[in-house]
Parts: sequence; structure tokens; C-alpha cells
Amino acid sequence: MKVLAILGSPKRKGTGYKVVQQIEQKMNQVGKVEFDYLFLSDANLGLCRGCFLCVTKGEDLCPMNEDRISIERRIESADGVILVSPGYVQNVSWLMKNFIDRFAYTHHRPKFLDKKVMIVANGGAGLEKVLDSLRIAIGGPEVVSELAYMKTPWPIAPKVEEKQGKRLEKAAVRFYQAINEKSNEPSFTNYMGFKFFKEIIPAVREYLPADYEFYKDKKDYYYATRIDASKRIGAGILSRIVTFLMRDLAPYEDRKSRE
Repeated sequence: MKVLAILGSPKRKGTGYKVVQQIEQKMNQVGKVEFDYLFLSDANLGLCRGCFLCVTKGEDLCPMNEDRISIERRIESADGVILVSPGYVQNVSWLMKNFIDRFAYTHHRPKFLDKKVMIVANGGAGLEKVLDSLRIAIGGPEVVSELAYMKTPWPIAPKVEEKQGKRLEKAAVRFYQAINEKSNEPSFTNYMGFKFFKEIIPAVREYLPADYEFYKDKKDYYYATRIDASKRIGAGILSRIVTFLMRDLAPYEDRKSRE
């Protein structure tokens, strides 16, 4: 089992690094795990320019690929990914936010669908908001474990430290077990996302050609798998409802032609 930890702290080996080391120790008590550490402070990702080319025409046309491609390969080679960020003003660090922006295309064309993700927020107030951002950092893999790790500038009571250590251990074991299950049946959220994009992409193919090429030959899901009947029916109904409610957001020219 191989795990890639992506750390978003400018301090590099700060609290987040120490927390991941504890997670690594706890996971290795359950079974053998190889850890790979990626410090975003060392990565040459470049600042996202917001050109939107990665979404509309494909990530290969991004004018500043730099380390994005090598990071993508490191994620692909791992079984699980841990995303770690300190909380700055109740949000992720700028390094983690830039990472999220550089991988924005995965929310249109999901990748890493066979990976499991653990998210870790460390710091003071607003850690739930940090976790909210980390939950949607990458489009495709399932978030299976979460940890909010409180770290204050002052010492905290031993009983609080003990409770925090127990939460860390539970989160680490949960992450290990989820990776070990190796189930390829999609979650309802991921299947719903597929149905929604499959429904709308033909209408916006002129504006999102990369998405059209990605979805045009896909039938039941991104890969061959069994889809539970109730999940198939529920997602089908819900995707049609969402599409109907968003009808006014359809390309104006296409909407006029249908009226």
C-alpha cells in the first residue's frame, strides 16, 4: 500500500507534517504502508492564471504545466492521498488553494477514481471550513477519512491531547481500511456527477470541447462497473430535476432555437 501526503503549509515541516507522521505510524501498526511526502512549498506549480484553458480545451494546453504533470503521476502511483492544510483565516493556505485551482479540470473530467482520500486540517478556529475546501480539492476520488487537528500557540490540557490522539488513530485506521477494501462501485455523489455531465455536455460541446471528447464514448460510468439499480434510478431522476432547474443557464442561442 502506498500513500502520498500532499502538504500545503509554507512552513514545510510544521504541525501538518508532524500530524501526518503520526498517521503514518498508526497505519503501519495495522499493515505495511509506504509513505511519499509532497511539500507544495517545494513544488514548481506556478500560480494559476485563471485562463480556464484546462477546463475548456484540456489540461495539456495549460500554458504553465511545470510540476503539475509530475504531481499527477505521483497521485496516480499511490493507493491513497492525504491532503493537509493549516487553517489561515478559516480557509486553506494559499499553497493548497493554488493546488486546487491547478487541478480544477478534474471537476469536469474526474481523475484518480480508484484512489481514496484523507483530509487533514490543522490550526485553530474554523477547521471545519478548511475541511470543506479540502473535500472538493480534487474531482474523482472519494474522501473516506477526515481529521481536524487543533493546534494552539499555548499548551492544551493533557485530556484534550489524549482525545485528539484517539481521533487521529481512528481516522488513520479508517483510511487504511478504506484503501484496503478496493471497492470499485462508485458513490452516489460520483455517479450523480457522471449522469449530470453526461446529460448537459452535448448542449455545451462548442464551449467545452474537452469535456465533450471525454464523455462522448462513455456509457454507464467512467469505467466498467456494476451500478446498483436503486442508485441508477435515483441518480437518473435527480439529474433530470437538476437539469430542468438549471435550464435558464443553457447557452442562449440553443435555448432560443428550442422555443
